[in-house]
Amino acid sequence: MKKTVSTIFTFLFLSFCALSAQQKINLKEPIPTDPSVRIGVLKNGLKYYIKHNTKPENKADLRLVLNAGSILEDEDQLGLAHFIEHMAFNGTKNFEKNKLIDHLQNLGIEFGADLNAHTSFDETVYKLAVPTDNKEAFDVSIQILRDWADGITFSNEEIDNERGVVAEELRSRSGAGSRMYYKSLPVLTNNSRYANRSPIGTLDVIMNSDYDALKRFYRDWYRPSLMAIIIVGDFNVDEVEDKIKSTFKSLKAPINGRERIYYKIPSNKGVKISIQKDKEARGASVAIYYKRKKDNEVTLADLKEDLIQKLYSGMLRQRLSEVPLSGNAPFLSATAGIGKFLGDVDSYYLKANLKEKQIQEGLEHLLLESQRVNKHGFTVTELKRYKIKLLSNISTIVKERGKISSKFYLEQYIDNFTDNVSIPSEAFLYKFYKDAFLDITVDDVNKISDKWITEDNISIVINAPEKEGLVLPNEDEVLSIFKNSKEQSVAPYVDTLEDVVLFNKTPKKGQIVKTEYNKDLNVTIWKLSNGVTVYAKPTKLQNDMITMNGFRPGGSSTSSAEDYISARNSADIIASSGVNGISEINLNKLNIGKTVTVRPRINFYDELFSGKSSSSDLETMLQLTYLYFTSPNKDNNVFKSKKDRMLALYKDQDVNPDAYFEKKKAQIMSQNHLRGTPFTEEQLQKGLSLDKVYNFYNDRFKNANEFNFVFVGSFNLDKLKDFVTQYLGSLPSNINKSSDWVDFGLRRPKGIIKKTFHKGLEQKAKVDINFTGTLDFSIDKQKRIMLLGKLLKIKLTQELREKMSGVYGVQVSGFATDKPYSWYRLSVRFTCAPENVDKLKAKVYEEINKIKKNGASELDLNKIKEAEIANNTSNIKYNSYWAYKIKSAVENNLDMSDILNFNEEINKLKSNEFKNMANTYFNEFNLVELILMPQKEK
Repeated sequence: MKKTVSTIFTFLFLSFCALSAQQKINLKEPIPTDPSVRIGVLKNGLKYYIKHNTKPENKADLRLVLNAGSILEDEDQLGLAHFIEHMAFNGTKNFEKNKLIDHLQNLGIEFGADLNAHTSFDETVYKLAVPTDNKEAFDVSIQILRDWADGITFSNEEIDNERGVVAEELRSRSGAGSRMYYKSLPVLTNNSRYANRSPIGTLDVIMNSDYDALKRFYRDWYRPSLMAIIIVGDFNVDEVEDKIKSTFKSLKAPINGRERIYYKIPSNKGVKISIQKDKEARGASVAIYYKRKKDNEVTLADLKEDLIQKLYSGMLRQRLSEVPLSGNAPFLSATAGIGKFLGDVDSYYLKANLKEKQIQEGLEHLLLESQRVNKHGFTVTELKRYKIKLLSNISTIVKERGKISSKFYLEQYIDNFTDNVSIPSEAFLYKFYKDAFLDITVDDVNKISDKWITEDNISIVINAPEKEGLVLPNEDEVLSIFKNSKEQSVAPYVDTLEDVVLFNKTPKKGQIVKTEYNKDLNVTIWKLSNGVTVYAKPTKLQNDMITMNGFRPGGSSTSSAEDYISARNSADIIASSGVNGISEINLNKLNIGKTVTVRPRINFYDELFSGKSSSSDLETMLQLTYLYFTSPNKDNNVFKSKKDRMLALYKDQDVNPDAYFEKKKAQIMSQNHLRGTPFTEEQLQKGLSLDKVYNFYNDRFKNANEFNFVFVGSFNLDKLKDFVTQYLGSLPSNINKSSDWVDFGLRRPKGIIKKTFHKGLEQKAKVDINFTGTLDFSIDKQKRIMLLGKLLKIKLTQELREKMSGVYGVQVSGFATDKPYSWYRLSVRFTCAPENVDKLKAKVYEEINKIKKNGASELDLNKIKEAEIANNTSNIKYNSYWAYKIKSAVENNLDMSDILNFNEEINKLKSNEFKNMANTYFNEFNLVELILMPQKEK
């Protein structure tokens, strides 16, 4: 039976409401804390949060949270709160120097991914992810938290060694964006303490501070009353609580310690404006902040107010997302919301990426959309839809209980400790939303404007490139635009969702002509009569989620050079245009309350589909897939919006040193091949055509023959079988016409190429070293080249960062493919001081030669093995991983059962293999070495 959108929408909303008990919420009651998290406080003041969670299995995430950050630094300590974070990895009571990192890497814990930290204005967080099936390792990890709490050793030698690393982190983050942000901070914070307490600090203090200045911050602020231990994972909660108590009870509180002051951001009268220009900036943007002191979140009334603000923010974001798609929009994209700002302040913000020739118009229109809500409010239909969306989101979380990643909970508990944000259970929130939605009216939501849009405490920040011909409004003009926006006449918003149906006519079913079954992997394979093949693996890895991957060789490689620009962007533009005459905006409205996404993609050598859904929305996912094959929209407004955004992205590549360097690298590595270099503004203007976009997309998807689809997740096999025969088996097909990618001649350069480029205002250099060559490709060799890159990363991190203090981080990657020919690349990249380029570069080659001579040490070999096995053990618990592995096996004509042999194959690795690989693939006669240096003085 055909159902119209209004019928379905009304049914969904009434169904949600009917689930709720008809009783009033007592809004004076306190917000209940999730009973599944155990919270306690030791006598010394240290707080702890413990939650049992089995995703991922046999693993735990640990955090040491300090309610102190850069805002508490004295004048001689600017940047030292963050410096201490570095010192935590350079020696503690129980781990000398870098032994802590070595110890954890031997357990399969990777520095960066599983072992890290961050410092902000008001908090410092240390992070660990460790196995729990090794009791000794888990116990040691808790001891590490204890060492960080009061056992960092701060040897003068290690402090001096680390100065360079911290300085390089500051250097790596420098650029147009950071320069403009720090210049705008006084305006954003009304010249508060936040304006001159950047967490990264100053180079002078980092390099020259007294040893005691660093130690003094640690003595003053690392104390139990400002600390929380958060542990979430697969373990016995009672045992972990006992371990925390026994480990941390001896942590001493300081006598007559300094007062932890919570610095405020003072209000400002009227509007404060910051207009920043930078020669290396790409694109113009505006941000408007209406600020007010944050509300306490204690009672259910507070929770309801927060919910109303979520509704307001979400509906405004949806409106703003529609503007660029309406044709001739004055801005490229925009967003809005209500949330945390800094310190004791929250904000209602409006942000937009602007067109450089319409900066004033973009600002006016952004303010106009806010005024449209302020004057006319939202519509009843918008509110009903967004209520269903929020209920659906929380319902999904409730259904996935027990299968949600531990990291989901960690951030909630950190916010609870540092900002007193409530942490009710998902089940409570779901019921509260249902009950509260019965009483929340559109008038309640519309009142939010009056609360936030005030006359005072407003900041406007405009960032733009500094270049000839770009005219920016001055502060008086911005203020005039802001004031005039309040007086402008603005029409009410019109909700455009029509009475439409997704599917007009059910297609004729296809047939399954062959069925196979892989017992080892529990994968059923159906060969359909139209040449489509389906791989189905039911799992309980997630309670109610399904992952879909579709793939076939072809892609933009099949296009002519003349049509390449349009072909390369065709799937992205069509995917944003909608299907069956329904715009993507209305598709999103139509699918409110459903958990479903589908996206077609066209890469260089493939046509792809990606999708996710709940089990109840599986049919919708397949219907959308069918329609993206058979009934894509051709939308000129969407096309124009996408083209405008791409033009803005690529027009000023050469002014930004990073973009300039990447372009030069691409030109060299592809030998200036059209398809291997970034687009130019001229190419996009001339080559991007809606007709060509639409025609190429249709040409690639008019024949489904040889498409493969992988489904992994919580589905009934018979139901999936019914749906795939209905919607995939009926796809148009010519089984006599094959699809394959085309070798369009892109080749990597041969020989030795060494070039240095000069660009950039900062005293910052970049080094990019690439070894390339051909090989007899196999998945096994591809994996081993990637592991060779991991080995080199371990060695270069030790040498360039830990010993030489010359870099903050070093990127090393190994890659191999058989498209368009069998080739590989091993790359080394890092940022450093210009004067250190030569010695750091020399060390890279020295370490490569050591691997060529000696292979991998047993210590490093064990680190690699443990990390790979740990990652694989974690990854196999996710649907998306299985979908990827099955896809890879099909594409490479491998036995799928070999997926199960991963750990066994890793354990077979020998040191000599790395020696042989290094001598084969680090070919110094096929080398591209590129250096970016600051621009020369004129």
